[in-house]
Amino acid sequence: MLKISLVQMEVKHNLEDNLQKIKDFIKIAKGDLVFFPELALTGYKFPFDLFSQENINKALLEVQKLTKNYKKYVLLGAPHYEKNKIYNAVYSISPQSIKVLAEKFLLFPEMDKIFSSGKKRKFLEINGLKIGIIICFELRSPEVARTLIKEGMDLLAVFAQWPKARIKHWEALLKARAIENQIFVAGVNAISQIENFIIAGNSLSFSPSGDALNKKSEKEEIIEISLPLKLEKLLYPMKTPCLRFSHKIKSLDELKFIIQKRREKGQIMVFTNGCFDILHAGHIHYLNSARALGDFLVVGLNSDKSVKKIKGFLRPINSQEKRAYTLAGLECVDYIVLFDEETPERLIKALKPDVLVKGADWEEDKIIGADFVKSYGGKVERIPIKFNTSTTKIIEKILKIYKN
Repeated sequence: MLKISLVQMEVKHNLEDNLQKIKDFIKIAKGDLVFFPELALTGYKFPFDLFSQENINKALLEVQKLTKNYKKYVLLGAPHYEKNKIYNAVYSISPQSIKVLAEKFLLFPEMDKIFSSGKKRKFLEINGLKIGIIICFELRSPEVARTLIKEGMDLLAVFAQWPKARIKHWEALLKARAIENQIFVAGVNAISQIENFIIAGNSLSFSPSGDALNKKSEKEEIIEISLPLKLEKLLYPMKTPCLRFSHKIKSLDELKFIIQKRREKGQIMVFTNGCFDILHAGHIHYLNSARALGDFLVVGLNSDKSVKKIKGFLRPINSQEKRAYTLAGLECVDYIVLFDEETPERLIKALKPDVLVKGADWEEDKIIGADFVKSYGGKVERIPIKFNTSTTKIIEKILKIYKN
């Protein structure tokens, strides 16, 4: 059995006080693994701009000394400073090393004023079990857990400062992630107060069948749980369907309705456009980067008529139907809409994107629709070119190879 201690601690907004409490809990925890909540080292109302990674490292080294003395692995929520950015992170601390396991990339509204969206997401492997990390608000997105499952995760560890007002959501989501992914889930929540939000514990763990493995409470305490090292065989196979993607290709009217519904849920729409004649690595990097700027990506695709106006009668190489079908196969692309004009100005004015995206080779004042999008508070983003390639260069290379 793997023994885990969920430390449901009162998190203050003072590093020294929290550090002392963390050290005291490590000394009495019974688990091989000890989980502390999101930002357990600092809390949320901490003067982050007055500190640095040096301060954090100094505190983590003190924790590491105890892992050596008490033979523990510790997973601890704390800020990570890197390249003038601050990330809401979870560290793994063992006698051998201190590592950033995860950086929160789905930030609660307004938290982007303090933290940057993170990219790091690693697993902790211990005694044959692979442990994946989710940080608080990310629990609301089943895609995050499903992505970790694809990497062979056995246990989902959730680190949070989840408000009491929505504690029923916390319990339901933890249980849902366990059942839908057929894994163990352990969620450790803090006791704290952030502005008017009361954070009131209720740390919980669930088996793959959705059975609670501990009783919930709102007091400061250590919750001890045990998980089998050898997981039971499932009674039925866990299926991952292959979903059809042709539904991504929409008319303008269909898309306007969908965008309205998604905006009612507070989602951010990103828009870009292009011919995407022969799909290549530069396109993939560009579209993935664009999708990361919001909640869904709409691609305005130049029709065959539009491409001929821009590039001449020999183009496109692939018809609009084939280009749309290929784009629809990309996970990062949510919707595709065709347009006949030389520019997407009509689409941009009809859809009113929250974020308008073009490549960094475009000057912002030359980007069609930029002034319009900024006029209502939208953003214009320019994505750096990563691969020095293009459809034209690919065609030229093919002609050169076959000519020789």
